[in-house]
Amino acid sequence: MSVNQTIPEIKPVTPANELDHMAHLPAKLSCDVVIVGYGPVGMMQAALLAKHGLKVIVVERFPQRYPLGRAGHFDGETFRVFQHLGIAEDMELLVRPMLQWQLVTAEMEVLATIKLGESGAGWKDSYLSYQPEFEVIFDAKVRELGVRVFMGLNAVAVDQDKDCVRLTVAASDDAIGVPVPDKHKGQSCVIEASFLLAGDGANSFIREALGISRRDLGFKANDQLVIDFEHSDPDRDLPSLPEVFQILNIERPTLAGRWSGGRFSRWEFHLREGESRADLSSEEVVWNFLASWGVHPGDGKIARHAVYSFESKIAEQWRVGRVLLIGDAAHTMPPFRGQGLCSGIRDAINLSWKLPAVLAGEAAIEFLDSYQTERVPHAEEVISLSMAFGKMVLMMDPEEARKRDEMFRAGPAPVAPPLPRLGNGIIRSTDSPLAHNSDGRPSFQARVAHGRQKDRLDEFLEPGWSIVSRHPVDVSTFNERQRLLMTKLRIQVAHVSRGATAQYIDIDGEYDLLYRDTGRKAFLVRPDFYVFGSVIRMEDLPSLIDELGECLTKHGWQGFEEKRSSASQAATAP
Repeated sequence: MSVNQTIPEIKPVTPANELDHMAHLPAKLSCDVVIVGYGPVGMMQAALLAKHGLKVIVVERFPQRYPLGRAGHFDGETFRVFQHLGIAEDMELLVRPMLQWQLVTAEMEVLATIKLGESGAGWKDSYLSYQPEFEVIFDAKVRELGVRVFMGLNAVAVDQDKDCVRLTVAASDDAIGVPVPDKHKGQSCVIEASFLLAGDGANSFIREALGISRRDLGFKANDQLVIDFEHSDPDRDLPSLPEVFQILNIERPTLAGRWSGGRFSRWEFHLREGESRADLSSEEVVWNFLASWGVHPGDGKIARHAVYSFESKIAEQWRVGRVLLIGDAAHTMPPFRGQGLCSGIRDAINLSWKLPAVLAGEAAIEFLDSYQTERVPHAEEVISLSMAFGKMVLMMDPEEARKRDEMFRAGPAPVAPPLPRLGNGIIRSTDSPLAHNSDGRPSFQARVAHGRQKDRLDEFLEPGWSIVSRHPVDVSTFNERQRLLMTKLRIQVAHVSRGATAQYIDIDGEYDLLYRDTGRKAFLVRPDFYVFGSVIRMEDLPSLIDELGECLTKHGWQGFEEKRSSASQAATAP
């Protein structure tokens, strides 16, 4: 993009043929994976699987993408997924990095300033965004990768056997908002797939149809009024709102953020005891709230205002046969750490290499059980962290709030606890005497130079397994069985150091700090960028490869033949 080009305004787009799919939808379709739900998580899951070459169909009950903002936060880990899909640079033009977060009193006294920098994944720690804008980029990537997307179709039934899952879809008045034409009433389509992924939200039809219960983790709070404001002059300075304020006001806890993307700001006002949704539903009330921040009708328009309730629930099962839950269908959480959508994208990247392995006949279907064992403890801990932070900022008891504020005044500024490691699965066991804190966590990524090219390390590697090491890897130290495993898994080796003869030059010295801080000399990284395990000495790498082979076999890995399962071979789309 040249410096004189302007970024075009992005508006939700509904392809003309998406409003009446029943007119050209056959009675039967087949594919590798069918996804129910075309929200951001469903989009990411579809793109990640299609990138692996799978045939993917998505069905969505609404006729077009939701035109208003909901999710508004990404972290560096999710941005690394965007990098993997080739959309990170486009996303950077829409989102805005969140540089600091301030906790302030009702009188705007700053109690603490939390600085936000790099995430360790090669991107900033935190980004703010406006959902209808970034969904345009998601949608374009999904379609570019050949995913078939059907809008305006309800999932009405699901059944399965040991070889196949069948999803029945039909148009309905509820789905498209207008009466179904007489010629399409009663018409339906059956989609046969090897797997079905339910990304249909907190009120998931698929989850309910399978009888999966949810466990309530017990977060109780009043509802919250959310306002998205579109500025007529996006560059206008708001002295009263420089970045993001969490206002610790016992009368009405409030979150205010200046940059939800390049044109929008967001406010979240907690309802008081005794207030109803109706009390805060009128535009007059919304404008009164905005006026206290120096924002008036002449400054732009209210893009959205809605009252939301909080949930903190997790599904008891994430896989039933050939059906798996992703995103809000599997877990819901309060918004206080901005991890709801990020957690859904973690679900998607976790399955993005496991499902293709099963479809390729490399692993038994039980291999997918590692999705639940890895993701459930992680999601549950993230929910707990979100609940704890919510409880802290929403204090309305005067004495409790006074003690909290005094704690902040005494300093130092609080540091948010790190996100947890994955649960047990395709990871070095925590019981191993060689286990390290980096195991089961996102691997590090920084800039490197290769020849005269400079970029983030992932840009030089093919998707898949890799070893990132401080020193060159001596192939002669591996026995024949270990070398065969490395070959069949196509494990790449990236020697990254500050030395002039390194394969990849650590141009910012950040990998050097990683090696020194962790005391590790090499990291074995999974296809979803999580660390399987690491070693203190280079000569320990062969035993780490043995651990990987044993772990894969334990979880259902059956071999490494280049073949597709019969179900996948039979999957064709008309």
